[in-house]
Amino acid sequence: MSLSTDVRASRPSWYEMLIAAVLAASLYIYLFGADTLAPTHYTWLLQGDPAQHYLGWQFFRHEAWQWPPGRIQSFGYPSGSAIVFTDSIPLLALFFKPFSQLLPAEFQYFGAWMLACYVLNGYFGLRLISRHTSHSGLRIAAASFFILSPPLLLRGYGHEALMAHWLVLASLDTCLRGWSWWRWLLWSSIAALVHPYLLVMVLGFLAAGFGTTVCVDKNPPLRLVLLQCAGIGLVLVSLMELAGYFSSVGSLQADGYGFYNMNILSLVDPLLNWSRYIRQRPIHPEYAALGNFGQYEGFLYLGAGMILLFIMALGLFLMRPPQLARRIWPVFAVALIFWLLALSNVVTFGDQTPFTLQIPKALHQTLSVFRASGRFGWPAFYLVNLVVLVLVIRHLPTRSALAVLLAALVLQVADQSDKYVEFRGLIRQRMAWQTPLQSPQWAAMAQKANALVMIPPLPDIAKTYIAFAHLAVAHRLVTNAAQIARDDLKRTEASGQAMAESLAQGVYNPLTLYVFLRREGWANLPPDLAGQVLALDGYFVLPPGLRRLQ
Repeated sequence: MSLSTDVRASRPSWYEMLIAAVLAASLYIYLFGADTLAPTHYTWLLQGDPAQHYLGWQFFRHEAWQWPPGRIQSFGYPSGSAIVFTDSIPLLALFFKPFSQLLPAEFQYFGAWMLACYVLNGYFGLRLISRHTSHSGLRIAAASFFILSPPLLLRGYGHEALMAHWLVLASLDTCLRGWSWWRWLLWSSIAALVHPYLLVMVLGFLAAGFGTTVCVDKNPPLRLVLLQCAGIGLVLVSLMELAGYFSSVGSLQADGYGFYNMNILSLVDPLLNWSRYIRQRPIHPEYAALGNFGQYEGFLYLGAGMILLFIMALGLFLMRPPQLARRIWPVFAVALIFWLLALSNVVTFGDQTPFTLQIPKALHQTLSVFRASGRFGWPAFYLVNLVVLVLVIRHLPTRSALAVLLAALVLQVADQSDKYVEFRGLIRQRMAWQTPLQSPQWAAMAQKANALVMIPPLPDIAKTYIAFAHLAVAHRLVTNAAQIARDDLKRTEASGQAMAESLAQGVYNPLTLYVFLRREGWANLPPDLAGQVLALDGYFVLPPGLRRLQ
């Protein structure tokens, strides 16, 4: 028996797709609430990483078009950034921007995107399973494991763009079904306009599909496939230019490679106390000191139900090993390469570090562009899920397989139930967000300004910038109150320090609203300016439009 053998009814029916979509949507609404789907409900996004994503979109939509079209100049003033570096899902930001004047002042598409990711994960899981059984019950039960994916739910903490795990499944499905250049063009184009990590994974599977087509299927001809790949590459480079990939003022390299990695035990380790039944492994002291921070990027916990199926599938495999067709080996090879990339050069096993691989500096700098290497474990995670499900379905009688899958699903849900409750509470808490800038004077001052500048020193900028950035975008002000990926921090700090020094020398811009988070920030102001500093909601403010005292 071959794992790649197709059954006649290889496409899911409309009612199977409908059931899978209803299951996915029901889980999403239970976890995140229907309110997150309302375009005008945005407060749940104004905390942590989601604030960067939402605010990046808000600044982007209100700016005039410039080159590249994904450029944002007013957020992260004076350097600016691009929509791709605020993780605002450029695909949707670029689509909605032309309609900005017709949209509400506060408009978010992130909830609808997250729901779509759940539904599409179920759909492509259904497509993958449908190649191996024509039984609707088995198809839907197996697809449910892709909907219940723990790594997918983890990204719901605040990585909306990275919830597009369905792109990994779509790429895997395309690999197994045979060469289709237009599908590869579609998946890679979407990934380029969603998140660069996902783009790399899609391109990895494209390489596997290329290898299968050229070395095994030998159809279409090599020359045609190369021409199609060149066309895909040209389109991707153009899309990346439009989204602003090449407009960063900072370095694409970042600290953290080898820290935001994956543990060898990641598939069975319920990191972050994810399981009700399986104890979390002892973690490395370096991560323990930071509360598991770091290796959450390599979180790949299968879930108790899938682990049970894995053990059963392993036994079935040993009793009757299936024949592995030549055309699926490139898929396994690519998943293995991504697995090794996810481990990084700092290899960890539980709370131990067996070895650290010394790599050339140039290679380390290249790999540091993708510092959160643990994310590259997703292709292997979903491939393991698929192989386990296929082995159970293909080895057991239909009724037995269905009973086993349903029992494992119950265990999978029960195992994650505490996290479900946690997510529901988290979203309710986020919905209650209120700006700390309660005084009506903030709006009155913002109406007189064209810029809002935070003056150093800036303690806990990641926590304090959100309210000021929200005030700035509401009144169409440029601002340095921002947190942006791949930002030139030294340049940003130097710019803030230069503004502080200018104020200390009496250079005051009457169209700027100056905000000091600490009293020492305005200690060096000239007396005529220092005398006009206001204490407002716990902050110190130098309002715009002041008349200088002689």
